Amino acid sequence: MRVRTPLGLDLVLMSDGESIFASDFRPPRATAGRGGDALLREARDQVRAYFARRLRRFDLPLALEGTPFNVAVWRAVADLRFGEIVSYADVARAVGHPRSYRGVAAAMGKTPLDLLVPAHRVIGADGKIKGAGVNSLRRRLLIFEGYVTRLTDESDDAIQRKDLRRRSGLPRRL
Repeated sequence: MRVRTPLGLDLVLMSDGESIFASDFRPPRATAGRGGDALLREARDQVRAYFARRLRRFDLPLALEGTPFNVAVWRAVADLRFGEIVSYADVARAVGHPRSYRGVAAAMGKTPLDLLVPAHRVIGADGKIKGAGVNSLRRRLLIFEGYVTRLTDESDDAIQRKDLRRRSGLPRRL
């Protein structure tokens, strides 16, 4: 099922009827948001509520397949609410691998569930958006959520580190 977003892209959602197994941002097409099973219709409604700023966290069954480490990382990040950001190191500590911040970054790059596992909310310990160009989707989602105020180069959008822990919804360890 395709869901229109204000980002100029559709979010394509796929389900087996019991869980969402894929979501991916793609260029828009003529039809969006029609048909689908009950779970896809619920997912569509939640995505629309997110973009209307009425949803703080997605509450959908997600099929996460990958290494045990990647799945643990994705589950931890999926629990973040709208407006919460964390560093790669924060996630590494939360999943019990405090030195695996690079592994967290790799897992974020492999998530099969765009938006539902909000990888855009995981940033560098220095407060910078890592691996994202000036007009990247990650940056646009952070602008939408109010963290970055404009599309500029990476050096201009550092998020204050002192605010990172306060905004984080992750426990010290999962």
